[in-house]
Amino acid sequence: MEKLIGHFKPDLFIPGAAKSGTTSLHDLLNAHPEISMSSTKEPGYWKNKKFSKFNINDLLKYKNLFDEKKKIKGESSTAYMFHESFIKNIKKNYQESPKFIFILRNPVDRFVSHVNWMKGLGLEKDKVEEIIKQKTKFRFKEYDDFPKYYYEFGLYNRWITRFISNFGSENIKIITFESLFTNKLIILNECFDFIGVNRITEIQDIVANKTKTIVFPNMYHFLRKLATGRLAYTKYLKYLLPKKNRSDVKYLIRFIIKKWIKKDLQYKELDKHHRKYLTELYKDDVKKLKINLNYEFSEWKDFN
Repeated sequence: MEKLIGHFKPDLFIPGAAKSGTTSLHDLLNAHPEISMSSTKEPGYWKNKKFSKFNINDLLKYKNLFDEKKKIKGESSTAYMFHESFIKNIKKNYQESPKFIFILRNPVDRFVSHVNWMKGLGLEKDKVEEIIKQKTKFRFKEYDDFPKYYYEFGLYNRWITRFISNFGSENIKIITFESLFTNKLIILNECFDFIGVNRITEIQDIVANKTKTIVFPNMYHFLRKLATGRLAYTKYLKYLLPKKNRSDVKYLIRFIIKKWIKKDLQYKELDKHHRKYLTELYKDDVKKLKINLNYEFSEWKDFN
């Protein structure tokens, strides 16, 4: 087996924004014959707290997510947009900057989608209108599990400015959720030009992720945390079960989680009053974003 020295370094990252179409973009880029996007959509490798302590198995596991025969290798972990540790790890390990594509969605719609996603997971009980009233200041800190930074995630200018200052605007491409779904071939070919691969003449239909609700969420999250070792007492399993048995148990649990029963989540549109309130919260950040990126975001009707 080939000896792996150091971290496998993808050419491309889609760092976000969360709940803005990153999965669809990931799949569409992966359909290009010259591009291999990671087989696991969000490996979170470059922001992992154990990054400096990864062993050879960790390195190989990440490398094996990509088809090395392809010209461009990329991955899409939305946490990268918000974690300072990601930027530090990239700068420390890359001699030349990789490319970054950000897909941004109207921050009002992104906020609502994020809340509904968490509701579907059984991790949010409050109504979206109640949550909106609570978001009056910035409270962000780096996270490991499902985040509830509904307001903070939509402050795009705050996050993207860090990438521009660290990697240069020439290595950053901005597209929007709205333009990808209305002009997909044009937008994708712009992305291909940016990445450095051939343009295409036709593209598959985009199948957007529908927000789902999980059946028996408490059991689902118990098993998920059990499989990832996030329950305090799971560390004692190594004294009770041989390593192979522990691996078999984790594999079985992950398989069950993957096949877990989910149903379409029904939710109503945000009323005009709360939509206006959210728009005001994001108004200044969007204004700065327009100036810094020299783009009007005319597809975001709330901010025209």
